[in-house]
Amino acid sequence: MYFETKRSIERNYIYTQSDENLSFIGHVHNSYEFITVLEGELECTVYQNSFNLKPGKAMLVLPNHVHGYKTENYSRSFLCVFSSDYVTEFYNEIKNGSWGGGNGVYALFDYTDQGEMSLLNNKKTNRFLLSAVLYGICGRAYDNMAKHVDTGKDGELAIKLLYYIQQNYDKVINLKRISAEMGYNYTYLSNMFNKIFGCGFSKFVNRFKANNAAELLRTTNMSMVQISNVCGFESIRSFNEQFKLCYGVTPSDYRAYRGRK
Repeated sequence: MYFETKRSIERNYIYTQSDENLSFIGHVHNSYEFITVLEGELECTVYQNSFNLKPGKAMLVLPNHVHGYKTENYSRSFLCVFSSDYVTEFYNEIKNGSWGGGNGVYALFDYTDQGEMSLLNNKKTNRFLLSAVLYGICGRAYDNMAKHVDTGKDGELAIKLLYYIQQNYDKVINLKRISAEMGYNYTYLSNMFNKIFGCGFSKFVNRFKANNAAELLRTTNMSMVQISNVCGFESIRSFNEQFKLCYGVTPSDYRAYRGRK
């Protein structure tokens, strides 16, 4: 999964993907994200809350909510990211309604409609029909909306840090520099980051770089040196080491394996 911040705020934006064994670190964007599990089991995290989605279950995450995925054994899933202008009335209801602006909100609900998934995945489906399908999904979510832990200032700060990482991961970044730029105490930022994401800042950044490198390995013919540079690794050696820590194989082996798949 590879989200581009600029694309996620476009009007009439929609993106779909089908996955086996989806795993992706905590991330954030300005769009809605709908995911349903078709086979197996998928661990989903929204801020500090984790739960397992099984076949026939789905989740809707609101814009600007930190969320991630992890497959322990096997999962097959369908995911759709879409901009709020497809569901304007729903967006305004959540924004202005009794959920306090949608802060700390997600929804879990039953979902098995293969026909709707086909429509969402078809680039020829017109935007009116897309909107109808997405309103239907949001309607199911509306009846199952659940407010979890109040994200408060830590949640807002976590989002700022994520956007910073997504916009600067191709450079050398560290938390001490960021804390100085943002005017926060380094220890406070470090503890907050560990609490929200369950790992240290440096480890998270390296995982984010590795995830983006994996996408390029799967979808492009870029050389290892090019991918290493584009993803902000300091050297090929660092690229190989960090990638293997995340995926258990070298970048070359990963590309060869995914190619055979």
